[in-house]
Amino acid sequence: MSPPARDPKAAPLGIIAGAGELPHIAAAEALARGESVRIFHFTDQIAPDLAPISERVVVTRLYSSVFRALRRHQIQRVLLIGKATRDLLFDRPRFDLRTLWLLLRMRSQSDTNLYAAVSGEIKKRGMVLVSQLEYLQSQQLAVGRYGPRLKRSAIKDIEFGLRHASVLNQLDVGQSVVVGQLSVLALEAAEGTDECILRGGGLFRRKGAIVCKLPKSDHDLRFDIPTIGSNTIQSMMKSGCRAIAFRSDCTIIVDPPTLVESARQAGVTLLALPSPAGWSRTVIEQVNRTPGKVK
Repeated sequence: MSPPARDPKAAPLGIIAGAGELPHIAAAEALARGESVRIFHFTDQIAPDLAPISERVVVTRLYSSVFRALRRHQIQRVLLIGKATRDLLFDRPRFDLRTLWLLLRMRSQSDTNLYAAVSGEIKKRGMVLVSQLEYLQSQQLAVGRYGPRLKRSAIKDIEFGLRHASVLNQLDVGQSVVVGQLSVLALEAAEGTDECILRGGGLFRRKGAIVCKLPKSDHDLRFDIPTIGSNTIQSMMKSGCRAIAFRSDCTIIVDPPTLVESARQAGVTLLALPSPAGWSRTVIEQVNRTPGKVK
């Protein structure tokens, strides 16, 4: 008689944590479900109450630090989450030889290629990489408009910006585009969304630029899901951007009630759009007429 199938969720969850609040939110959700959790953080941002189940790793020492720690704790399920900047690779990185060799074999060090390489190494070691949304479903907004209703000129800019953002992320360059008066003001690259917003919004002297932030059409939900947090809203306030448009079903909103209220006080509109089948001006206008409700 064969042994009963083991529930994969009974296996320890290892969270490889970057910066920001998302690793802590995901860990809290997993613990609330009664799961065993171990956090492996490569930044100094760790909540004090999670310190007993956390340890520091060096992410550029993938084999001698990260994988060794995962093996020591018998981790079978892995969640990659949190912000990781290019400084890890460019600012005096601390590589072990096997990680360096892994990078040298890659065609390019784009985000997609980096994540694919890490995913492959995790799979080789018998571990499963889980979707980021599995523990962050509460961190999303339903389709609708959150904030002031937008004018027709902004709707035109959003339609224009969505087209350019769709092309940009398929090239694996970045996720965000800043537009104004049907002109591209900034494209996100290695600097990240916040710097892109500050740069692009600051160029639009009339103020009121639009941000469009999108995943790839075939985005792997285990990696780098577009995220909007308090820093995004702060950058929009500083640069005078009036709205940010994004996909409702594939964007993480950090602490939705707080973020929506912060955006409202700043006069910033969050436009949560349906899936990309037909982002016509008519669809965008319909969403603009639909006040969203935070759960």
